[in-house]
Amino acid sequence: MNVELSKKDLSALVKGTSPNYDIMENDIVKKCGSYTGGFCDEWNWNYGFEKTMTEEELYQLYILCRDSWS
Repeated sequence: MNVELSKKDLSALVKGTSPNYDIMENDIVKKCGSYTGGFCDEWNWNYGFEKTMTEEELYQLYILCRDSWS
């Protein structure tokens, strides 16, 4: 299946997932968000991070996050 995605679509894909703890220190991942540990473990994407990224970078970020859970 081939799907054509815009930058906005790619951004939504990325924001709909989160990285596994194992890749949170990856340079690409780390510059886009932060992890809050303790009582409320969660990943938070930085506001507007996608505006500085290309479509290719967003796609690679999505693949990194997706595959980190395998």
